[in-house]
Amino acid sequence: MFVALAAQSRGLRVALFEPQADTPNNLAISGGLVPMAGSALQSAAGVQDSPQAWLHDLRRFAPGMVNENIAESVAMALPAAGAFLHQHCAAPLRFLPDMVAPGHGQQRFHSVQPASGQALHQWLRQAVRSAPGVSWFDCSAEVERSSAGFELNGPHGRLQAMQLVLAGGGFGANADMVARYIPGMAGALHNGSATNNGSTIALGLRWGAQLWGMDGYQGQGHTNPGGATRLGMGIPSLGGILVNREGLRFVAEDIGPSALAPAVLAQSGGAALEIFDQTIEDQLGNHSAYQQARQAGCVLGAQTLPELAAVAGVDPVALQRTLGEVAACAQGQADPLGRRSFARVLSAPFKASWVTGALSHTQGGLLTDAVGRVLHENGQPIDRVFAVGGCAAGLSGRGADGYLPGNGLAQAFGLGWRVSQALG
Repeated sequence: MFVALAAQSRGLRVALFEPQADTPNNLAISGGLVPMAGSALQSAAGVQDSPQAWLHDLRRFAPGMVNENIAESVAMALPAAGAFLHQHCAAPLRFLPDMVAPGHGQQRFHSVQPASGQALHQWLRQAVRSAPGVSWFDCSAEVERSSAGFELNGPHGRLQAMQLVLAGGGFGANADMVARYIPGMAGALHNGSATNNGSTIALGLRWGAQLWGMDGYQGQGHTNPGGATRLGMGIPSLGGILVNREGLRFVAEDIGPSALAPAVLAQSGGAALEIFDQTIEDQLGNHSAYQQARQAGCVLGAQTLPELAAVAGVDPVALQRTLGEVAACAQGQADPLGRRSFARVLSAPFKASWVTGALSHTQGGLLTDAVGRVLHENGQPIDRVFAVGGCAAGLSGRGADGYLPGNGLAQAFGLGWRVSQALG
């Protein structure tokens, strides 16, 4: 949708096909947070940042895993994408000064109000359907090469297009592809969109497209069992911890939500208890994911640690000892698990929620160049075919460890901006 909106603003005519329009896509179920480092909104808030600083964080977080075909191009494009939305389209975009994320050296996330993927998706859909240069179709189309470019056949009839932008989902909902490319997550809970069925990737492969990073994915270690809700990634940065059913910590919780997923899955029952307190909850008022989990009844409360242990069903003696060790770490003692910061000593009243590890979305896909042109296996661009979003190769690959929070929407909006400017 973003590519269509930006392309039509340049005077181009766009036909947008959304065959699963009634199914929430990745954007709609995401946190809706985009790391637009160096934006005017960020600068106006007094935060000094830059695309280069974001790139530095990405490369430090995912050494040897970064998709250098697009990384710099995306980083430099994100402030322009934000300016287009905010200034040209009057989108209710704002900088979030309270959003701290693992791996980021600066607060740089942006979203609409309220901060949620659903709200951003709804705004974009309304903007696109009101755009004079976009014809929107809630159906699929058979795509074939033609002398003029492409022929799209469907219930609407027959359309001719000069260029084609593939913007479908990844393959997280395709069990066979997950088993083939990410065997370690085969059978894991998929809490991403059902639109991630791999069909758009398959279309690119018909024309000889090259794949990249197919083992990369965003895990989500803060997902509530069942997958309907999640806590969001902010609790560890505010001082929260995770314990297993034995009441013991097992991971440095600040490694990031993606890398956390397999660590949680490795615990007994594939679950862990995320523990925080009322002071932390009070700071999560603008975190839509957490609020949805709380409203769904996924958050426990207790006035004392023994009460929390009883309510959650974990060993009370071990839990008491664990919280004592965490308090010592929060006061300066080195953490044996390597966590860098604990922010504060947790205190009553306590809060907790059971979480599991899930596969949110895949990062591998059709390899593109810096402006989104899909590359053939021979390394050359496939004539007039572009890709962006879940079906395109993301910013980093190799398992869950390389996923810096925000990578998915950073690629979607940054590379999307490049595609919109390259069309014509």
